[in-house]
Amino acid sequence: MLPGIGGVEYLVIAALIIIFVGPKDLPAVLRTFGKWWGKIRNFSREFRSSINEIAKETGVDDIKSKVENTNPKNFTDEMRDSINKNIIQSENQKKENE
Repeated sequence: MLPGIGGVEYLVIAALIIIFVGPKDLPAVLRTFGKWWGKIRNFSREFRSSINEIAKETGVDDIKSKVENTNPKNFTDEMRDSINKNIIQSENQKKENE
């Protein structure tokens, strides 16, 4: 179900629907809601599959797998070392200019 909504909240929502819609029209409203919910789920499923298909065609999956297989620690170590080298070089240039 929805995160952050408990049983009491669902009971309150159900009571409000019964009060505003009425028990006589409730089955029709729930049926219509179910149809719309099914359409939304089908649309999202189709959208997700088309995005995955586009990703496969363009090679994004290959790039994603390569990025996931790289060791992130090595990348951060390289970045840190590169930054430290630049700092040291800039400090040395300052000393040479003085």
